[in-house]
Amino acid sequence: MMGILGVGDLHPGGHVATRFLLGELDKAKPRTVLEIGAGAGRTTARMMKRGWKVTPIEPSSVLCQSLMTELRITAHAGTFETFDEKDGPYDAAIGEGVFYRLEPQATAAKLRRLIRPGGLLAFGDMTWTDSAKSDVVAFIHDQTKDAFGIPMAPREIVSLSTWADALRNEGFSERTTQTIEPSAFDGNPTGRRAHIALGLLRRPDMIPLFLHYRALRRFRWAPPSWLESWMSVWQRN
Repeated sequence: MMGILGVGDLHPGGHVATRFLLGELDKAKPRTVLEIGAGAGRTTARMMKRGWKVTPIEPSSVLCQSLMTELRITAHAGTFETFDEKDGPYDAAIGEGVFYRLEPQATAAKLRRLIRPGGLLAFGDMTWTDSAKSDVVAFIHDQTKDAFGIPMAPREIVSLSTWADALRNEGFSERTTQTIEPSAFDGNPTGRRAHIALGLLRRPDMIPLFLHYRALRRFRWAPPSWLESWMSVWQRN
């Protein structure tokens, strides 16, 4: 919904995290980048301005069509799991707030096939910590999926260490990892509110849905100690 309203950078850390991840990719000077979960295309546009050839993947047909129209770029309308590996290899891959919905080991294996030796993987997400309880985690996943259309976190206890183990098993080496503080989630609340207001003016039919969404956002779905957000960059050996 927020993407349709024109609100971007909805992933953990927002533009701050994007700036960090793109800064790390800048050091490697990639020419081709696979973007997993492009959303409204904000990060896509930033990479295109750098002169990089970007291949976006976006499962939402509405958002995929929107970014193709806006940026005049070809995008893969589907999931990472259905993306054809023959289109690689890429110098780098990036994903923001989307990896929590993917199975770590299978994803790491596919990324190894898609990223060239020496290439980089830059991604950030919100996952569970070891404090989370497995039965409650599954309940929260199902409830938030029903409430928002997408779940807020994995259905199983998948943590940063789970992803680290999966990537190491596939021959990736960690370059840097940083946690994202809660204060970094909305670095420009005034700008976001302005985008929402403009979006609702264009789409007044979405006002009831937005008000319902806002009410649900105020509910604390899980204890803060159960969740952690982070951004990480890995190199394929």
